[in-house]
Amino acid sequence: MCQNGRGIPVDCLDANAVQDLMSDALEAGARQAVMAHLDTCGDCRELIGVMAKDTIRESSQPPASGLEETARPVGALDETHASIDALGATQGTDRTPKLAGIAVGRTLGRYTLVERLGSGAMGVVYRAEDRELSRHVAVKILSRPDDALTERLVREARSMAQVNHPNVVAVYDVGTSDSTTYIAMELVEGTSFRAWQQTPRDIADLLTSYGAAGRGLAAAHASGIVHRDFKPDNVLVGKYGRVRVTDFGLAAARPADGADPAASLVGDLSLTRSGTVMGTPAYMAPEQFDGGNVDARTDQFNFCVALYEALYGERPFAAKSFEDLADNVAEGRVRPAPANTRVSTALRGIVLRGLSVKPGDRYPTMDHLLDDLARDRAKPWRRASIAAASLAVVLGFGFAADWAIRDRLTEKTQQAFEATAKQTNQTTKLIVTLNKTISSQAYVFSAMIEVSAYKEDADFGLGDASADKQELDLLHQKLASATWDFARDSTIGGRPNVIAVGDYKGRLLYTSELPDELPLTDLTQLPSVRQAMQTDKANIMRLVRNDDPTLVATKLLGNAAHDGMSIMFTRTGTGGTSLFLQLVDADSVLAYMKMGTLLSILGPDGDTRGDVPTELLARLPATDAITEVTIDTKTYQLRAVDMVGPDGMTVGRVVMASRVDGVLSLFPGARTVFAFAMIGAALVAIGMFAAARSRRA
Repeated sequence: MCQNGRGIPVDCLDANAVQDLMSDALEAGARQAVMAHLDTCGDCRELIGVMAKDTIRESSQPPASGLEETARPVGALDETHASIDALGATQGTDRTPKLAGIAVGRTLGRYTLVERLGSGAMGVVYRAEDRELSRHVAVKILSRPDDALTERLVREARSMAQVNHPNVVAVYDVGTSDSTTYIAMELVEGTSFRAWQQTPRDIADLLTSYGAAGRGLAAAHASGIVHRDFKPDNVLVGKYGRVRVTDFGLAAARPADGADPAASLVGDLSLTRSGTVMGTPAYMAPEQFDGGNVDARTDQFNFCVALYEALYGERPFAAKSFEDLADNVAEGRVRPAPANTRVSTALRGIVLRGLSVKPGDRYPTMDHLLDDLARDRAKPWRRASIAAASLAVVLGFGFAADWAIRDRLTEKTQQAFEATAKQTNQTTKLIVTLNKTISSQAYVFSAMIEVSAYKEDADFGLGDASADKQELDLLHQKLASATWDFARDSTIGGRPNVIAVGDYKGRLLYTSELPDELPLTDLTQLPSVRQAMQTDKANIMRLVRNDDPTLVATKLLGNAAHDGMSIMFTRTGTGGTSLFLQLVDADSVLAYMKMGTLLSILGPDGDTRGDVPTELLARLPATDAITEVTIDTKTYQLRAVDMVGPDGMTVGRVVMASRVDGVLSLFPGARTVFAFAMIGAALVAIGMFAAARSRRA
């Protein structure tokens, strides 16, 4: 900023204005505005004056050659300069160097100039017709004759010709005609990055376009080329959106990995004498201000300055003069982010790393920088948007289809109940059949025959207790050595059956849970055993709790504590001469019968096993009809079917339950809550989507 004669702050000339002024490329209106600014700004007049004097001094000296060739200062200062007399009326005399007299319609080699497209600091660009290939190209020629600039123009052509990449302007030809050196290049119908950025762009669009330009730079680096003057003016955007880097006029070559240094030389870096400023100051890296060595990381700095400007609408380093700018760049004093910026902290961190003062603190290569920029930092926002949108859809669907869903659930529940009831009956019959078959097979075992034939001698007044005990031990050993796998493995579900044998007095001689022990506990404590002992060839099925104290005392299930329930089958020999017991795990039976509903077994004494809530069991009707019960705003349908044993007695009831409430019956006032929730989720989804699209960070 500077101040005019009335003390009002006025923006100083930027690099492009100075460049166009010194190359006489300003339109009449723009030139008038610039000249008016120079009338009131001493800083800008001094800057133009210094540059013009340097140009006059250099133009009066023969060019150096070899390693001592002097490169002209460039910049905003750009790379081509005019005499101080270019200020025209400001200086009062007219000694302005004239542009090369190139007219539309002139022929340069095989190219005919058709239309002037524009001009820069070093040259003028024309649309031209390639007569041999019948195509239009862009032809760039020098704005004024100069051996050093001619060499630079040729160097630019050679630099660009080494890079074959869709994001770099293609060079077709370089030649000289009538002492005029020209470059024939790809004609890009479009505009510059600077003009393209004048239209507000989303951050995602900016990152995509700058990513394309960065890939062009990376391709140049892969060919050993360092651009050294990357800025928005040196990037073109075609009318179909393709981005191309151009103006490699300051490019210097380094040998690519594995390349022959001599073969890849395009104007060695040593052609620029140490201490000479090359580049556009507003975008230059610290090493360019210092006249030090430059490499691909210098282009990275230039790139990040341009990207920063595109993201924030201002350049990263504030300055009122060239010296201020150089100091701020050298010290790394980057402007703070504007308060209302949409740029995330993560994205800013990536750009600031590229703006590091020391080249070693920047990214190793442009590819590494581009990888970080391309990383999907919008993913959390997009995920949140998708989640919110999904929630809105679900809520909307639930709100619209509440009753339809409820009717469908009811229909499916009734079908599941019917299938489960059939499965229950079939499973009960299967269990009864299996146990009848197993017990019948067991009674043909020699060990079981001996048990059925055994009577204590003491009953007949013979022998003594010790002799009877030995006989019982012998029976136990025979039972323990028998193969009971057919009985234990013939089960419903995964847990093996428990097999037990008792004698005519109801004493436990063998259980598969304690195969090495002779318990001799009293099985007649169990009601089903007591009932069986009183019936000839009884076959009784009952539901028992595994932790029932009476059952635990018999040691049928061993010494360890057990939970759950079992279906116990009791079979007696003829005249109650022996007992054969099988216990089937109730959980395994439930799992086998389950058909997509909650399922429990309810014993005659109210004992239960399964996953039907106890609150529902308490409200179970006596019939097997389907009943609807609502508890805590949750609606269930219930049905119970009887399990009938082989003796015709009801062993217990299998209870089925399933939720049938609609989506909006979860709690009182659910419809209103769902409506607001659906609208809120939709708004959140829209907001998150907009944030993800605009930030991509």
